[in-house]
Amino acid sequence: MDDRLQVRQFLLYVFVLLIPCFALWTVASGPLAMPAIGFVNTVLTHWFPDVVNALYFDGAKALLMTEFGEHGGKPGPLAGAEYRLGFEVNTRILSYSLPFYTALHFATQKKDYLNSYVWGLLVLYPLMAIGLLCLCLKELMVGLGPLFFEQPDVFVPNSNVIGILYQFSVLIVPTLAPAALWVWQSRESPLLREALLRKP
Repeated sequence: MDDRLQVRQFLLYVFVLLIPCFALWTVASGPLAMPAIGFVNTVLTHWFPDVVNALYFDGAKALLMTEFGEHGGKPGPLAGAEYRLGFEVNTRILSYSLPFYTALHFATQKKDYLNSYVWGLLVLYPLMAIGLLCLCLKELMVGLGPLFFEQPDVFVPNSNVIGILYQFSVLIVPTLAPAALWVWQSRESPLLREALLRKP
C-alpha cells in the first residue's frame, strides 16, 4: 500500500474512533477515574492527616475535603465553621488520555490488540494518579495557603515545585504519554516501520 494512502487511512480510522471513544468517556469519565481517586485519597490522608479529610468520587468530578472550615471567606478551624471546606477537582483534564490512546491504538494495524491495550492502560493509570495527586497539591496550595505549608513535622513541597509538577502532569503528560505509548507499541506496525525506515 502507498505510504500516503496508509497515512490517510490511519488518520481516517483515528477520526472515526475518536467520536465514540470520547462519547463513552464523556459518560463514564467519573468511574474511569475512580482507581486514581482511591489511590490519591490514601496518599493524601496519610501524608497530610491534619489537612486532608478525604478525596472522593462525585459524579464526573472529585471532591477534595479538608479538615478546615470557612470563616468570612477565609479558611480556618473547623470548629465554629458553617461547613467543611472542600475543593472541586476536575479529573477529566487527566482521564482524556484514555480515549485518546484508545483511538490511536485500535486505528493501528497490530497482531495483538487486547493484550497490548491492557498493558497500555497499566502505564497510563499510574500517570493519571500522579497527575491527580499534583492537581490536589495545587488546590491545597492555592486554597489553604499558609495552613497547608506550615504543617509541623510534615514535608510539604516548595510552591514552585508544586507548580512545575502540576503543569507537567496535568498539561503535558495527558497528551504526550498516550502518543509516546502508541509510538512504542506500534513501532513494528507497517505504518511506523515505513516511516522510521524511510530514507531522507
